[in-house]
Amino acid sequence: MAGQSEEDYSLKEVEVYVKKHQVQNVLKECIIQLCLGRPEKPYTFLKEYFERLEKVNVPLLFYDHSKSV
Repeated sequence: MAGQSEEDYSLKEVEVYVKKHQVQNVLKECIIQLCLGRPEKPYTFLKEYFERLEKVNVPLLFYDHSKSV
């Protein structure tokens, strides 16, 4: 039973980490932008998207969907 408790704790830590860093929101927004723009080179788009996100570090709640990345 100790293994299950450790697993539950690990999953909880992951959940806290994902929420703290808004990982799910970032990925969702990235996928939305990818699908809206449908770039010829999707991996280049993703690389550049995350590079810009890292530089700007703008909260996603204020992201303007009308502007293309």
